[in-house]
Amino acid sequence: MPKSRISRRRVLKTAGAAAVGGGAALLGGGPLAAQGGAPAVLTNAQGGRRFRGFVKFNTAQLPDVVDLTLRPITGRQMVIRTEAAQTCYTSVDQVLIPGTPTNQATIVGHGGVGIVEAIGPQVLSARVGDRVIVNLHASCGRCFNCLNMRSDKCRGGQTDNVATCNMPDGTPVFSRTGGMAELMIVNEEYATPLFHPNVSSAEISMLTCVAGCGLGMTMTNVPVEVASDVVIFGAGPVGLAAIQGAKIKGASRIIVVEPIAYRRQLAMKLGATDVVDPNQFRDRRPIPNAPANGDRFRDALVDHLREMTKPVTDRIWAGSGRIGPHHVIEAVGGDKIRPKEVQGPDPTGVTVLNQCWELCSAIGTIATCSVGHPQTAFVSLPASQWADGAKHHWPGTGGGTNDRRDSPRHVRLMETGQINMKALVGKTYPLSQTRQAYQDCADRTVISTVVTPTIT
Repeated sequence: MPKSRISRRRVLKTAGAAAVGGGAALLGGGPLAAQGGAPAVLTNAQGGRRFRGFVKFNTAQLPDVVDLTLRPITGRQMVIRTEAAQTCYTSVDQVLIPGTPTNQATIVGHGGVGIVEAIGPQVLSARVGDRVIVNLHASCGRCFNCLNMRSDKCRGGQTDNVATCNMPDGTPVFSRTGGMAELMIVNEEYATPLFHPNVSSAEISMLTCVAGCGLGMTMTNVPVEVASDVVIFGAGPVGLAAIQGAKIKGASRIIVVEPIAYRRQLAMKLGATDVVDPNQFRDRRPIPNAPANGDRFRDALVDHLREMTKPVTDRIWAGSGRIGPHHVIEAVGGDKIRPKEVQGPDPTGVTVLNQCWELCSAIGTIATCSVGHPQTAFVSLPASQWADGAKHHWPGTGGGTNDRRDSPRHVRLMETGQINMKALVGKTYPLSQTRQAYQDCADRTVISTVVTPTIT
């Protein structure tokens, strides 16, 4: 058999030249043929490429779909053709409420799923043609937070805040993790390659923020153990994902508190053992002269949930003495816009935060992730409980998730049928209907909404 005449020096020289030109070439392969001569193939650095994006222009204007021109990429940047992006509830004010502050034109969105079309010369983990997930949180692996179990609070992803494209009038536009566009331009630390072709991009897009958060709360730092009792407040996409995580971890009883009927029904299908409508337990009254280390409120919902999670015996020397569930997960938050569906007892979400603390057992764990509370709202805890109690509190939008590590794990569990994200994809929309997608998300008329910018 004749030996190859291609020298190692020639291969390295060709690869190096491609990297200097913008890094779009594959090492050991050619550009993605399916792109049909896209600029990823022709120019490498992508400068001048045109695409559409849903842009928040300024504080006075609501976002809209506009034509954009890509700036040349460099460094750790990647250009990704967006296939699916979920609409996170935390962005509904940015999209639907006039006057929401912004100091620069920005593509809306908390990440998405798509195909890599070009990479900068410093990108190591992804190649052109890879399908990747772009998460809301970076995972640089080098900053203090990443090195100390909190990649969901990564600081490394905040170091490069540069414009990636321009509007027709020359206004610079920042993309960050904006998935509501035909192209996502992000730094490598936000993107993780995935190698599971049998799972749809719409399903995977749920992991970029909401479902990744829910799974993180029950599968990462909160020690949900076999045979434990878990109470989950909220059955939106975050809470529904948390249910599935708790089930995988072996919880025996998973109680979900949710005011909307169709969401309670879906919670039961996805692994909840019980559901509770909080609107049936609205009574909450201060207890006069309550001891500093005891209950301060007579709360009908807390009492009901305590009764549901009551141990099978009250004999302390036989392992009893627990009051309340082992773990409490909060996935509610404040209502930024009044929904068309049923509201809970407290639209600010603050009462739920207090109930989580009161309900959790004395040595149990509370995980909270919500946003949208009034800026003047505070949670008040007895100082003695805060200083000398043994309850554990894990706050944070990502629940401690390390996206580079956990996104492939979660997709693997989706592939094997252990996680059902298909049930969470309520409705899909083209890019031109992005505002309607956020409106339906705010109305809570569907479980979630997903925009598919380049899929027809």
